[in-house]
Amino acid sequence: MVALPLCWWSVAQQPSAPSSEKDQALPDTVAHAAQASDTPKDSQATVQSPVLKTQATSPNPEDNDVVAHFEALNRYQQGTQAVGSDDYDLLNPGARYERRRAVSRNPLDADAEWSVFFSADRFFITDDDASTINLRLWQGANPAPITVESAVAVMQDDLGHNLTVPLGVLYSGDEALIRLRPSDYWPELAGPLKVELSYSSFGLGTETGRLDFHYTGPERIPAEFIDVLADDAVAGNLEFDIALDVRRSGRYRVSALLHNEQGKPFGRAQTDVWLEPSQQTVKLAFDGLLFHDQNAEGAFYLTTLRGERVDPLSWSGSDQMPVIEGQYQTRRYVASEFSNQMAANPHRERMKERYKAAIARGVKFEIPNN
Repeated sequence: MVALPLCWWSVAQQPSAPSSEKDQALPDTVAHAAQASDTPKDSQATVQSPVLKTQATSPNPEDNDVVAHFEALNRYQQGTQAVGSDDYDLLNPGARYERRRAVSRNPLDADAEWSVFFSADRFFITDDDASTINLRLWQGANPAPITVESAVAVMQDDLGHNLTVPLGVLYSGDEALIRLRPSDYWPELAGPLKVELSYSSFGLGTETGRLDFHYTGPERIPAEFIDVLADDAVAGNLEFDIALDVRRSGRYRVSALLHNEQGKPFGRAQTDVWLEPSQQTVKLAFDGLLFHDQNAEGAFYLTTLRGERVDPLSWSGSDQMPVIEGQYQTRRYVASEFSNQMAANPHRERMKERYKAAIARGVKFEIPNN
């Protein structure tokens, strides 16, 4: 069985190149869960999965569900995505899921009664920002005093050499705190950063922990947001003009969330654009069909405006822009100002036909449950 992709747009995966006109129909050995937009390849999620080859069978009502599911995933124009309260990663970019966990998973281990919490308040650090790291221990249900024996931050320079600096530790009751401000050491660097430490307590041997961050130093900030200048209904879509002060040329990715009058998020938009150093205006558009699907009218609120300079050839990944704070309120809109039609997309139609052809040959697809 082949699982269709959950969505056409994922920032967490590095996809393969988009399909072209010369693509062949979906083969029996591999199903290309290709996407329907012409978004640049590193903003798509393309999945390749092995197919269980089967004999062609009589038409199955579920086959129509597969095609409908694919169409639903590609319902909006390039860059627009519907979001809901369950889309935690989109609503809280960079959030993590650390929670209190057992020091040992072996129930027969003497340390199994111990548990630890090790996390931070932010994992994307830009400019002169700092992240507060927290470490706590429990023995059974009781908080336990903790001793941090060593704590270091580790980065690589542009030549790939490891750079390590010790970190100071503060104690507040039974909690150990570390204030991580990478710009104190590496203002000229950007890329993955990790914090490693060892800790212990009375009755507990030395344990280790690690947290991963992404850091963009003040000398590597590629651009900064100036403001959201305007909003308007353009060609049936809701379009925002966003001003940036660009320092370094390159391909930039800008995204934001849109909330209704009650503050509920219902859409996310993303655009990829090449920018040269100067003050620039970037247009960020939400597909008009989204507003009809969500029954959204009135004033809207643009939040969580994020940007990065994308460099797929860099081992360090993207250089992040500082997040703009607050929210922008639009004028009032009515549904008639937005298009209620699905935009024409030849690639989407081609892919639907290829799914149908693969199903006719006996290829089976599985629709994810979540």
